[in-house]
Amino acid sequence: MTARKETAVRGGPRRQNEGSWGANRWLALSIALVLLPSAAQAQWIDAQQPLGGEFQIGIEGGSQSTRARFTPDGQKQTFPEAFWAIIDSELEPGLSSLDSVLAVFYPALGLEAPPPSLLSRVSYDVLIEHTRVPISVSFGATDWLSVFGVVPLVKGKSFVGTLLNDRSAGDSITAFGGDAAGFLQGLNTGITDLEAIVAADTLGPVDQARAEALLAQAQVMEAGLTDLSSETFVPTNIESTGQELSDLYVSMQSGFDSFDLSIPDLALAAPIDTARAVGMTSGPEWGIEAPETRDTGLKFGDMELGLSLQPLNSFRATPRDPRPKVPMRLKLDALYRFPTGAPPAPNRIFDPGTGQGQPDIEVRGTFDIAYGSRFWMSLYASYNLQLEADIERLVTTPAAPIQLGAYTALVRWNPGDVLTLAVAPRFNLTRVITFAGLYRYQKHGLDAFAAAEAIDPGAALVPSDLALGTEWNSSSVGFAARYQTTDWSGDRRRGLPMEVELRYLKVVSGRNGYVPERSSWEIASRFYWGLFR
Repeated sequence: MTARKETAVRGGPRRQNEGSWGANRWLALSIALVLLPSAAQAQWIDAQQPLGGEFQIGIEGGSQSTRARFTPDGQKQTFPEAFWAIIDSELEPGLSSLDSVLAVFYPALGLEAPPPSLLSRVSYDVLIEHTRVPISVSFGATDWLSVFGVVPLVKGKSFVGTLLNDRSAGDSITAFGGDAAGFLQGLNTGITDLEAIVAADTLGPVDQARAEALLAQAQVMEAGLTDLSSETFVPTNIESTGQELSDLYVSMQSGFDSFDLSIPDLALAAPIDTARAVGMTSGPEWGIEAPETRDTGLKFGDMELGLSLQPLNSFRATPRDPRPKVPMRLKLDALYRFPTGAPPAPNRIFDPGTGQGQPDIEVRGTFDIAYGSRFWMSLYASYNLQLEADIERLVTTPAAPIQLGAYTALVRWNPGDVLTLAVAPRFNLTRVITFAGLYRYQKHGLDAFAAAEAIDPGAALVPSDLALGTEWNSSSVGFAARYQTTDWSGDRRRGLPMEVELRYLKVVSGRNGYVPERSSWEIASRFYWGLFR
């Protein structure tokens, strides 16, 4: 969104009262029309438009970035919290087999039964950026009617990092030094030697009792470790479950040393590495290709074609109609947005894409009101009617985007409509420099999804799951600074008639659904070229 401000031209008496009531009634109707519903990417917020026979040419460059979202209860959630998966859910056999062994093994050693094992939780730290360069051309057929087109160039990029935690279990191929049979043979040899010492009964009473207790403990340890060696997953030595077992084994090893006997060192499973964890939360079972940094390259976004109507403009003074002290103007737009951008790749969960893959019809209006030569206010409203389309999507849920059972399918998508309301209070520092504050409210309706092709009736997820959390509302704040050689009345001064604006807008709150915490910086320019004037 943008805020736009132009400097006032002094002079001209106040508008006469004649016909003022009729004008005010028209104004009231116009304001009612403006307060229609919109969705809008950041853009100029003002009712300025080209004069008859004149071109308005705009070029913008901006960057939008997202690395967190708001949950339905309004809490901020970073992407590592949003995009995570517990690897355990893909394991075959599951960790329940390991836990059943530990539930018997640990109490036999005099230890408490450990909590359920976790192989790992993998989460993704993601930054998604869109660099946008919309090029717009508007031609004034008359002073109050114009046609326009917008061709956006877009480059999307995602940066993906991985985080692993909760690793109380690991792959057994890394346990026992990679040679479970050799480890168990060495342990058995030490136990056999201790059995011989106990059977000889040549030790003193204290040492004999100590040797017998050590032998009993070692036999339980051998039986339990033998059972563990046949498991696919084993406790790691970096979490409490594995550390407790390792400490007890080291203590037992010292006991063997005291009888001049030796047993091999115990090595439990190494924690799973990042590459393996990523591979275990992607692939055919998950319907998701391994997450990685993605770059769309520079491509076309969704192009627009529309009409602008300006039924009211008392900013511009004429010999018959001088500008009043409180000038007002209204501009109404209607446009069709073509799905020319590339939608995100369905099985690439962090693919940013350059468009949504479905068309829009949007109506919007901007109402400007000023007081004196310093202060100006713009009110903006739009309603974006998002049309239905068949599109490939990854069938999952917004609450848990990465989960076992996700799959790619052709779905019939009817996106919820978007209402946008914005206000931009402005202050003219000089005739050429203007500052503005920005506030934007958006409400997104509920999306609807249905299968456009046959799906497995036993699928863990169904297309309607995609709709969960898609109805939301958000608030954004920002600012704008403008330099212009035009006049805020729409008149042209000497030199090249142009405007340059710097804008910043950030989503600061969201509720009722999943709302991207998006922030955007833009530098925008537009200039006017009179072809038939």
